[in-house]
Amino acid sequence: MEARVEKLERQVKQLAEVLEAMREGILFSSQGMPPALAFKHGKGEGPLRLFGKIEAGDFGKGYEAFRLSAAGQARFDLDSGGDMLLQAADTFKVNAPKVRIEAQRMDLDGELSANLCQSEPFSWRSGQPPARLVHQSQGIPVLTELKGKFKSSSSGIRIYIDPSDGYWYLDGDSSQGAEIFARVVCVGRV
Repeated sequence: MEARVEKLERQVKQLAEVLEAMREGILFSSQGMPPALAFKHGKGEGPLRLFGKIEAGDFGKGYEAFRLSAAGQARFDLDSGGDMLLQAADTFKVNAPKVRIEAQRMDLDGELSANLCQSEPFSWRSGQPPARLVHQSQGIPVLTELKGKFKSSSSGIRIYIDPSDGYWYLDGDSSQGAEIFARVVCVGRV
């Protein structure tokens, strides 16, 4: 019971310090460091764990910012039941190894640009089984070369997505007398 009372007294003291600082119009600032408000939480009697901070000021080399940050492996959530607006006067940058957008509808005003990559060439000849290219989520194939002896006006190649695995395939006429060669590259995130 004493431990709980001591913990509660510490929390009340911290809250009083925060409220006093806010009444004076500042958060925490010490020895030239940017002011920061840290958010800590603990389970039961366990130690407090830092979940994130709000900071503002000069972070060195002219880098001034108002920064919200999650600590360690804590997830950073922006959550709203209504509209949410993120706005920047110049550049809005997302720097992450993976970005996933889940939306029922996505409206884009302006220009969307991205660096596209291309795969090594894939080729197919009459008589060969269909060539498996890339998954439909990774890119799309572009025909770069088509030549050969076509048996009839309906003879040719086919590029399609197999619904059973979601991959693009390159196939064509392999009937008697057809000698077709096709080459494609895949463009996208390949």
